Amino acid sequence: MTAPIPYAQYPTAPPWVTPSSAPAPAPAPGPQTHHGRLLVRFPEEMARAARPQAPSWAPVMFWTLLLVVPGVVSAARRGAEARRGGNERYPYWIAFGAVLAAAVVAFLTLTTR
Repeated sequence: MTAPIPYAQYPTAPPWVTPSSAPAPAPAPGPQTHHGRLLVRFPEEMARAARPQAPSWAPVMFWTLLLVVPGVVSAARRGAEARRGGNERYPYWIAFGAVLAAAVVAFLTLTTR
């Protein structure tokens, strides 16, 4: 039985050709974005872009001037509706407090004369 003769590994390029260099390493991957996010420069500015408009705080002022209890109810309901829409709820309570304070000051000014 004959033993296989190992095949000689001869270069395939002629001797006058410079050997090719090793391939460059792959660059490191860039910043990873979460799948499905907006590819905009400032994504935090887009957070409020699609939110519904907040309800008006003028009825809170009207109901607070008329009676205090409907003003509280109106501020609470409109604040909850604004919160569901992704808006802040403090403007309704500021309107309620400002109108109530103005009404108290006006009442005290008129009764102390």
